Amino acid sequence: MVRASGRRPGIDVLADVLRGVRLHSRVHARYEMTAPWGMRIDGSPHPLFYAVMRGSCLLTTDDAELALAGGDFVFIPAGTRFSLRDRRGTKALPVAEVYATRVPLQCGGLLHYGGGGAPVTIVAGSFAFEGEALSPLAGQLPTLLHVKADAADSPRWLEPTLRFVAAEIEAKQPGHETVVSRLADVLFVQALRAHMSSESGESGWLRALVDPRIGAVLQRVHEKPQAPWTLAGLARLAGMSRSVFAERFKALVGDAPLAYVTRWRMHRAMALLRDRDASLADVARAVGYETDGAFGKAFKRHVGVTPGQFRRDAPAPA
Repeated sequence: MVRASGRRPGIDVLADVLRGVRLHSRVHARYEMTAPWGMRIDGSPHPLFYAVMRGSCLLTTDDAELALAGGDFVFIPAGTRFSLRDRRGTKALPVAEVYATRVPLQCGGLLHYGGGGAPVTIVAGSFAFEGEALSPLAGQLPTLLHVKADAADSPRWLEPTLRFVAAEIEAKQPGHETVVSRLADVLFVQALRAHMSSESGESGWLRALVDPRIGAVLQRVHEKPQAPWTLAGLARLAGMSRSVFAERFKALVGDAPLAYVTRWRMHRAMALLRDRDASLADVARAVGYETDGAFGKAFKRHVGVTPGQFRRDAPAPA
């Protein structure tokens, strides 16, 4: 039995979920800016990140203003309007106008821009996902997240990773796009870790992973989605009464315990159906359903189509 006193070794829940959403990270550009300079981004369909290699700049959103220094990393949620500039008061041009100064016109890569004053080097990229509709990660990404290089608990991974990314962008050796995308994956996971360990007070699935009791339950559910889970059994794993457990689980995760189990089962089923290696009966058993009929009804209720139709329509895995 898993109690609050410790977590038994087992599945990495965050890694399990990230595999399910098929993370695609991309480093877009390395900016070499000199003051005065400023650019405005009116929202992106994907989460973005900016990492300052040297120098300093100011990031402003509708709700916040962050002073970024060398070694800092900032995670920006999808749809956020923001500007980057050398200092307060400098005009920020739309990013398309900044890139329009390039000859030939081309987005991404190495960009030199500004008035010739104090320099700053910034690495920019984005994160995209597939198949996240029923994932616990959907809607749970952190709000604006600033990882400071000079903080007492600043991660040691940031500076060497960013230097590696910047060098790959500049050198453009064969395979550099693959290298920097993998390094961006590292940056994304580390950003999530920073959010999980932050003292922001936000609840949510990511914070639930590091809760000694609820995190232990999530680990077991992800290890064995096919198990006949009950509220009483999950509460025993947490070492809590059913009522207290149900209340705490819902407060942290956002779903009732058994609703979460079903949601995760359907998410796993979608991944198994995409892989096309297992029969529908095998998929049903793998996520805890004894009959194809019961599985089919649950799947259609959550996904909107039958398992067979989902498999026919889903693109083959890359």
